[in-house]
Amino acid sequence: MTQTAYTVSGLARVRGAGGSETPLVRLRNPSGRGEWTGPWSERSWEWDSLNERDKELLSIRVRNDGEFWMSFDDFAKHFTHLDLVHIGPDDWMSEPGLQDRQPWRAVLARRRWRSGYNAGGGPNFTETTAMNPQFHILIPRSTGNKCHVVVSVTQDYDTNPTSPRQLYAIGFAVYEKPLDVTNHSIAREVVTFFTLPPGDYIIVPQTNVPNCDGKFLLRILTDEQSNIWEVNEDNMVFRNISTEFLEDAFVMPDGKSLVTKLLLKYPPEVDVNQLHKILKAHWKAYLLEKPSLELCKSLIMLRDINISGRVNKLDIPILMHMLHFWRIAFEKFERCGSKTSSYNLRALLWEAGSTVSNKVLECLVLRFARNTVLSAECFVMAMARLHLAHERYHSLDTKMKGNPISLEEVICHLPRIY
Repeated sequence: MTQTAYTVSGLARVRGAGGSETPLVRLRNPSGRGEWTGPWSERSWEWDSLNERDKELLSIRVRNDGEFWMSFDDFAKHFTHLDLVHIGPDDWMSEPGLQDRQPWRAVLARRRWRSGYNAGGGPNFTETTAMNPQFHILIPRSTGNKCHVVVSVTQDYDTNPTSPRQLYAIGFAVYEKPLDVTNHSIAREVVTFFTLPPGDYIIVPQTNVPNCDGKFLLRILTDEQSNIWEVNEDNMVFRNISTEFLEDAFVMPDGKSLVTKLLLKYPPEVDVNQLHKILKAHWKAYLLEKPSLELCKSLIMLRDINISGRVNKLDIPILMHMLHFWRIAFEKFERCGSKTSSYNLRALLWEAGSTVSNKVLECLVLRFARNTVLSAECFVMAMARLHLAHERYHSLDTKMKGNPISLEEVICHLPRIY
């Protein structure tokens, strides 16, 4: 027998000429080549002890090349691992022989761990582990029955033998108080069987250490009624802080109003270069680092209703108030040198009065974070994008009846639209 994985496709018990019973196991080599040549193999003498009916019945049950019978004793002698497969809905529908049994309910989710976004690592990494994907299981208390649950996490792997991709140590946590944490294993798949009483549970697929990029498949099978969904911020909330700063309360260090200075020095509307000059002159009052031209472009778009590339200079104090508000939020998570971990972005958004879905958060991390680091300026640009998309979306919503575009799509594809 070669060192490969075989499928157990059937069981039988036969009675020989002497009256003794022999349990048999039917196996299949997935490659279709290489069969057992010992007792109860295709041409072995053991078949001569069976009556014609049993021989015909067992030969009919061998349906494929690479499929063969062997005794249970030989099976136990030559194989070291046995994986049990639970009956899912697809198996139940395709196999008539299974339809007298209750199928397991199955939920499948294809996701990925991404550095800086949701590859938070195991429980030992307390600052980031909560960023991992999370799935909620609700076992109703009304049933009163304990529920058998099978949780499987399978990581994507490369079948190319010349350059195989490294397997990570993967696992998952099941939280109630918490309830259990699996041991992380360097394996393609980690599976655990649970018996859970009615209640609420959180499944957290994770790698052993943070920042391991890779796709994975999560499968959750239950044999009782249960509700399973991914933890996500479905309702996106935006605090429109621009309306809170309509009055000019922005006073310069010399005691003069900023608007007064702008009226004397600049035309009624300013372009991106002029705005850049204004912000560079006063950046320490509302920013943690000198503004770039790219940041000024984002701010212009925020107040440029006519899409002319200019803003009214009376809007500049409002922009400065917004920048100051976002600076205060960022300072609560600042680590060193006006930077923070991109894993803090969801909490940062919450501090700034916004919540977003998992998809939007991933888009923001991909666009604005660099190597899991988020700078203060990139955070401001992310906030500008969110507010701009929110305003443009509601503008479209009022012009188009039955708007087919979702707010999530507008945020994720804003550069392609405007």
